[in-house]
Amino acid sequence: MPLNKNKIGIAIAIAVLAVLAAACEAPRNTRRETRTVDPGGAARVEARINMGAGELRIRGAGQTALLDASFEFSRERYRPEVEYRLLGDKGVLDVRHARHRNFHFGLGTNRNRWDLVLGNALPLDLNIDLGAGRSDLDLQGLKLQRVEIDMGVGEMNLDLRGPHDAGFLVRIDGGVGSGDLRLPAEVGVRVKVDGGLGSVDAHGLTKQHGAYVNEAYGKSAVSIEVEIDAGIGSIDLRCEPSPQMNI
Repeated sequence: MPLNKNKIGIAIAIAVLAVLAAACEAPRNTRRETRTVDPGGAARVEARINMGAGELRIRGAGQTALLDASFEFSRERYRPEVEYRLLGDKGVLDVRHARHRNFHFGLGTNRNRWDLVLGNALPLDLNIDLGAGRSDLDLQGLKLQRVEIDMGVGEMNLDLRGPHDAGFLVRIDGGVGSGDLRLPAEVGVRVKVDGGLGSVDAHGLTKQHGAYVNEAYGKSAVSIEVEIDAGIGSIDLRCEPSPQMNI
């Protein structure tokens, strides 16, 4: 019996809205903490962000610190761990929930929100593992070398616009929900989407040889390769000039 995509889409939307409502409802007795991490002489950085459930915001900034972070959580077991160490000339940053703590799929009336500001001075490999909830990942201005994202369940907004002086690879493991990607128009972009049950909408890109490419692909000195293993839900691809390129 064929699957009814409309019914599947409605079911997905209901599930995602339930997760987002639970993740974002403001409870009483919310705790707030801040952390700052210095790069400590590193020449490059690998950052690994692992969030069980809640609301995650990441953005880049021109700052001395490798990480300026603020956390809001309503229960002790949601308190994150921040660790940093040097391995030769590479700094390794981990922001995660403690491994020994159980983390339920839904937050109910609890709060768990992370706001992470990453310094843009060093080349960065970024690995983000999301559970359930909402994520706003504004990676503009970061010196990205590689990005890997496990979407989880919920809503993800990812901004990969420039400026970019070097190309890099992005791999996304689609989950259940929606993923909105903003891509730069001034450098080459190629997006390959495999599998999944849902929809892909592309704006400012055309489909060629099984992949979505922008007008600059194959012409610019810099190219970004995006590989998406789609899940259940929707992927929206939007290619636009980076803010710094607007006249």
